[in-house]
Amino acid sequence: MTPSPDATDDRVHPRTERTRAAIIAAALDELADVGYGALTIESVARRAGASKATIYRHWSGKLDLFADVIASLKQMPRHHETDDPYESIVAFVEAIAEHVAFGRFAACIPALIEASVTDPEVRAYHVRTSDERLAYGASILDAARDAGHLDANVDTRATTERIVAPIFFRRMMAAEPFPVDEVRPLVDAVLGPLWR
Repeated sequence: MTPSPDATDDRVHPRTERTRAAIIAAALDELADVGYGALTIESVARRAGASKATIYRHWSGKLDLFADVIASLKQMPRHHETDDPYESIVAFVEAIAEHVAFGRFAACIPALIEASVTDPEVRAYHVRTSDERLAYGASILDAARDAGHLDANVDTRATTERIVAPIFFRRMMAAEPFPVDEVRPLVDAVLGPLWR
């Protein structure tokens, strides 16, 4: 059956998108408050002021919803791109430091760790999305390498890991944000020996 010309795809209907956004926001708040293990479809529905049926209309279950929650948390932070490769790297790392320091991502870090430890499917998804973020960071270093600022043999992925690891370590192990004004010294410490 051919849809009528004025039919709207349910996936892009503004009201549908608002409903999905409200449910994801409620799931984020629930995740931060009670952790992954105690999060249920019922608790999210209650917090969102929605019915369980509404949630199941959009997601097959807790893991499916959690995948979208993780995706919303891990959206690549915006950063100011410049023609200067070094400044682009610094801006990217500063954006990560700010993203991890405050807001929902910071509040949900303990729950993300818990979920990754206790649920193999969540762990696999977490690893995959983390790999995507590292690949994006490596692409910024690739541009610097291609412009002749880094040695041609530098492993940009491993170098990206070395730059961002202290930010996550400080947040997860010391429970404090990595100061944005310490980002440039961090980048210098890692890239200094490699930069031309």
